[in-house]
Amino acid sequence: MGAGGSTKPEPKVSTTSTASAGGRAVAVGTASGGGSGGVVRSSSGPDPSRKTSDPKPSVPKESIKSTANPTSDGLPEYWYHNKMPSNVSFDEMYYTQDKDIHSTFDELFKESYVASATRDRKCPTGEHGSTPGGCECVKPGGDPGLPVAFRTRRVIRVEASEMWRSYVKKRNVIRNRRAEGVEPMDPPPKTQSVVDSHSGMFAPLDPTVNELYAFHGTFVRYALSIAENDFNIDLAGSSTGTLYGRGAYLGESITKADEYAKDEPGGFYEGVFAVLVCRVTMGKMNVTSSDTEAGEKVKRMEYDSTCGKRLFRELVIYYSDQCYPEYLVLYQRVHAKDVEDEISNVLKRKFFMQVPLHWRNVATDLTKKHFRDHHELADSGYQHMQCLVNQARVAPSRKLQRVLRLEDSSLWEQFVEFKRDLRERLGGEEGISAVTSEMDNKLKVNAVEKDLRALMKRPCKFLKSGCKRGDKCKFSHNEFAAAMDDMGLAASRRLPVDELDRRLHEGFLWLACSTHDEAEEVSTGKSCKGTCFFENLDTALKEVKSKDGLKYAILCRVLCGVPGDDSSASDDKDCVILKVDSNNRRQVLIKESSAVYPEYFLELYSQEDEEAEKAAAEAPETAEAPEGGDEAAGFSNAVEEAPEDAPVEADEELSEEERRALEEPLHLGNGNEEIGNDELPVPVRDPDDISEEGSDPGDPGDVHEDEIRYGDDEESDVDPADLGPYWYIKRDDSGMMDGEPSELPEDAIACAEREAEWGDFIIVVDKNFKILKQWNQPKGKAAAKLNEMREFWELSKDDEEWSSDGSYF
Repeated sequence: MGAGGSTKPEPKVSTTSTASAGGRAVAVGTASGGGSGGVVRSSSGPDPSRKTSDPKPSVPKESIKSTANPTSDGLPEYWYHNKMPSNVSFDEMYYTQDKDIHSTFDELFKESYVASATRDRKCPTGEHGSTPGGCECVKPGGDPGLPVAFRTRRVIRVEASEMWRSYVKKRNVIRNRRAEGVEPMDPPPKTQSVVDSHSGMFAPLDPTVNELYAFHGTFVRYALSIAENDFNIDLAGSSTGTLYGRGAYLGESITKADEYAKDEPGGFYEGVFAVLVCRVTMGKMNVTSSDTEAGEKVKRMEYDSTCGKRLFRELVIYYSDQCYPEYLVLYQRVHAKDVEDEISNVLKRKFFMQVPLHWRNVATDLTKKHFRDHHELADSGYQHMQCLVNQARVAPSRKLQRVLRLEDSSLWEQFVEFKRDLRERLGGEEGISAVTSEMDNKLKVNAVEKDLRALMKRPCKFLKSGCKRGDKCKFSHNEFAAAMDDMGLAASRRLPVDELDRRLHEGFLWLACSTHDEAEEVSTGKSCKGTCFFENLDTALKEVKSKDGLKYAILCRVLCGVPGDDSSASDDKDCVILKVDSNNRRQVLIKESSAVYPEYFLELYSQEDEEAEKAAAEAPETAEAPEGGDEAAGFSNAVEEAPEDAPVEADEELSEEERRALEEPLHLGNGNEEIGNDELPVPVRDPDDISEEGSDPGDPGDVHEDEIRYGDDEESDVDPADLGPYWYIKRDDSGMMDGEPSELPEDAIACAEREAEWGDFIIVVDKNFKILKQWNQPKGKAAAKLNEMREFWELSKDDEEWSSDGSYF
């Protein structure tokens, strides 16, 4: 039995947030402990159970008293949640960002290293069973031999209010119970010197209750489960025995803890080992080399823990709240025969978990279980996302209704596989940098990442009055970050901006939808192929219409890869940059759906949009929509017919070349005359039908079905039935064409009117493609769009089995 491997529950994922508040505790002393022999006195006061008239017990001369005054004991200062009130709960894991964090844990490993093995170190070949002192394969000088060092690959900090509160409460119980003092560890723990010299990563310990940092080695996934759910004492020893009774076994030496750490051969964590660096309150220790009754003695409160004193000192606790697993460290074993350059190359690459760390399913093995969950963000995440929306300065302003995070293992695996293939296509780890460095100036999709990072720093308290340090200030000068409280700030640091591989032009981009059903379709990953994504949230939202004042913004991880110039080309390019706005924010078309992971779904409400919808619904059919329409989409919801001589208004953003191109006449062919962009056909109207109060004869006004003339001659007697079938044809913003034939013109018009409310460009034509009526005439490129609609009609009109599934052009 040893420092690890004794508490191995099946990995399980917590699905609910903790409900208890972080606790407060009595302050601990700062006097150094761990001298040879003696008793360390607690400064927390006498045992409440002892009468005040009782004489004070004698104290050994070697005792060390705490000189610190009791003060409030809160959360560690370096935690992101360190300023949280006691009634707020949280349960989060973070990749630590301290620049010296890896070197600090490497130092901790080095100081606690012992060049010895025990029978608990498994033979790597599987040929040898349990051998005292370890088999020949794991001894120093063997093959591969005992690891000569352990190198840090990733450090994860656990910030969980309920576990912390329970730990502090138990520590106070032990402090009060052992008010007369406890024998300190002799010699001091091997971790003590490094811990004491790095107070920015390890909170001060209380030597009066033998508080220390110790190691617990296990599987990566078990370590994640323990970090989320705490130690499971009931399962202790289920796989490795219980020399000192059922409990959580830890060690002061990384070498001993490593004997219980295992990787995943052939799996995601192959060659990656895990150790929990735990804060432990040992209290009064039962120091023994063998005591099968050790656990029972603790239950009888004779002791608080056991210190097994053999080749390694093994530390055993019997109550999970005596231990707080503060750090999960992923590390690499280094053997004597390893090549240093190869080890260095491995350590240079940032390591990330198989499943994103901020997901509830982080401990899940994707080879054994799949999942698809929508998790609604708590108030802190909601607050952060609202600030992100505000920072985008969307107009009109929008109130966040809710935020969902999509956790879909199948979509995630597709995304990761695409990333792996893209990396190999660009030359692997060696060639990728050379390839992508040439594209950096052309494609940098990091604007949204900058938006996210701007909300991660604590706001500068001199922001309003003027900070003298300016850009050199380590605090945020972002006005929107200043609107977040500490919980929102902590939530912002959970977003995976550090997981992005910029060499592959991976970034966060926005996508917008009009309805919940459309957003749900995006969450399946099926509708992302050939889709445009935006760095500008406001621009993305303006591309869609609202429904009941709601729009949906989706924050996606996107692998832009290698940019090309032609969106229709079948080449090895991954994206096309369609536009760069005045703020240098890009609109990017992504060719493959596997290059997109839609992660956050934001439901946004605008009262202004809802009022505009109601006004449009109440207005007459021919009423002109307000300028700008629904988010200035360029269309009117009302049925609209252009005056006979009214030119099509060109898009204000068109270049001079585009304007000239639009002025060129459009040849429709097959007996149709050339039609310029200012000469789109409109229904012929009898001037005698215009009321005295009506506008001039050129204004179509309210055209009714019985007013439509068929043919070129004003007095034509052509039977409408001879000009059928009649088609209604629509074209949306993305170029999607759809339509349907009808025997009678009024049926085609009825179909078109039902579709017109969505704002798509719609026409009704006869068998000669004579336009009888039109809706939502586009402001620009009308001739080109009309030509596409004619091509669609030519392809579909003679197909007897034609169905209205739609087709992209």
